[in-house]
Amino acid sequence: MRSWVASPVSSPMGAGASSHYGSPHRLSHPTAPELSQSCLKEQETMRRRFTVRRSAFRLLNTDPFSSPPDCRRRAPPWLWSLLLLLLGGSMLPLPTAHGQGGPFRVYLPLVARQGPEMPPGVDFGLVFITSAEYPADAARFDRARSAGARWDRWPLYWSGVETSPGQFQWNHVDSALRDALAQGFEVSLILMGTPSFYAAGGVPTRLPIGGSLLRQSRRDAPTPEAPIAIAAANPPAGLYAPIFTDGTDRPGPGKTINPENRWAAFVYQAVARYRPGGLASQQVPGWPSGRGVRAWEIWNEPDLTFFWNGTAADYARLLKVAAIAARQADPQARILFGGLAIFEKPNWLQEVLAVLRNDPTPDLRDAFGWYFDILPIHSYSYAWQTFRYLNQAKATLRDFGLSKELWVNESGLPVWDDYPGPGDPNSGYRGTREEQAAYVVQSAAYALWLGARVVFHFMLHDDCGNGPNAQDAFGLHRNPDPAPCYPSDAGARPAAAAYRLVAAHLRGATPLWRLRTTNGQIDWGACTGQVEWFAFRRPDGARVLLAWARLNVSATITVTAIAPQGIVYDIRSGAATIVRPVNGIYTFSLPPATNYNTPTLCNPTWEQVRQKQGEAAVGGLPLFLVEGP
Repeated sequence: MRSWVASPVSSPMGAGASSHYGSPHRLSHPTAPELSQSCLKEQETMRRRFTVRRSAFRLLNTDPFSSPPDCRRRAPPWLWSLLLLLLGGSMLPLPTAHGQGGPFRVYLPLVARQGPEMPPGVDFGLVFITSAEYPADAARFDRARSAGARWDRWPLYWSGVETSPGQFQWNHVDSALRDALAQGFEVSLILMGTPSFYAAGGVPTRLPIGGSLLRQSRRDAPTPEAPIAIAAANPPAGLYAPIFTDGTDRPGPGKTINPENRWAAFVYQAVARYRPGGLASQQVPGWPSGRGVRAWEIWNEPDLTFFWNGTAADYARLLKVAAIAARQADPQARILFGGLAIFEKPNWLQEVLAVLRNDPTPDLRDAFGWYFDILPIHSYSYAWQTFRYLNQAKATLRDFGLSKELWVNESGLPVWDDYPGPGDPNSGYRGTREEQAAYVVQSAAYALWLGARVVFHFMLHDDCGNGPNAQDAFGLHRNPDPAPCYPSDAGARPAAAAYRLVAAHLRGATPLWRLRTTNGQIDWGACTGQVEWFAFRRPDGARVLLAWARLNVSATITVTAIAPQGIVYDIRSGAATIVRPVNGIYTFSLPPATNYNTPTLCNPTWEQVRQKQGEAAVGGLPLFLVEGP
């Protein structure tokens, strides 16, 4: 196995713990490079003499990657004064890079991207810890808890509870939800799946969620040119009927839901039942006191024809009705826009927001925050895509004058080199077990950098993936035996250790800086930047430094220590090693990236992917260094 090398190393501690797609030469990043308070704090612990290349000064004045050219920000005069003061009037070059991936020294992230302001309580979850259809046993809950997950996400299928018009069967949801809440997990439920008797045409079926591997590869997916008519994906009858029996959409005390708006009636009943203190807490034996659901996602991937056959206007109406009905049942309900897959309809969010901008009741729209509180995205197989999708979503929200909490509520990389994977190293959108572990760290770093509040991995176990013949191995663990698909030994993959490290060290962390370099020079190029760096500050003050090679070339990096010693974690096992700097400097070797199984921004075609050059879909094995308390 490949690994980085820290020098010197003491004895081991043992195992443990823009909306701009455009040219690849022009990317949108969240902030212009400038000194933040977090960076200033870090300066106080670093050397008084700093080294910055002339290219760094050039980046401070004109950085084509910080914002579009027409709104590029220049460094203010006070920044120059501060910079010169810190440098003591001297400018010394960094040590010369030695060959490809030669060593270079990072004393201070002056030209790194400033860390964005983070929401409080950054957290982590897993998709399908349990579900109404396949309830978890104690061992499954224990694995999720051991991994560090605090959130669970699964669908509440409308078609599964309203078995005939007006007749609801909640028992299977009651027990699964009760057990998840009693185990201490927060639960985000997805309201989705039109019953066949409320759908106009189509084949009655129950939609799966997530793991969009087959749909991404378009091997077994509907397309706009050849849609598959699935009743559960159709807009429900009565969607445009008034929400309330007084013939309006305006909520108010004592108002009742119009039963002719089938969707409003279902949403109201679900939220009224499962909110904290709701009907389930009164009717279901063993329901944990004070517990319930507050996070309600309105459909899954409505920007995929496979899941939603309606228009953007239909979805805007679905969202509006759901938000108003849910808040009538629970004023503290939090509404999630349906998690976005993005690749099929990249402008879907913009189209829905354009409909809402022309809402016939603008006062209601504004009072309900445009009918959603949280915007989640889904990202698979290509680690930097998490950054790309979140950045695009933030830009679209800004275009409409909005700012929303962001989640990544599906992300993952299925493996090909472990059962039930196909065993083919060229299998599209997949990776090795080690690459899956690297993906977990890298995707999470990109997500937290852009301010994601909760990050979910898809999923705890392989379960059935995209179907019993799909050979999908998404899980942190293989399936137990027995299991509906792919029975195995429930063994953990390296990604389980990687997820545990991320949850343990980045929960509640604050971004400090981000840097991209090539051979000792700042290089924000999407297709040329060789090493990706992130620094986060844990709530206890410790610094977490992550770094990995983005290309298929190894790199040697050196970085100034901020503590007498640090701990390097092997993300594949969680093994911890004490490292001590030499003359205040750490030296690490980063292995090359190896995952060329997915098209990327710089290798957009399969022919380019097969060349196995340049930007990889997943970077090499990351350095995971913790310094401080």
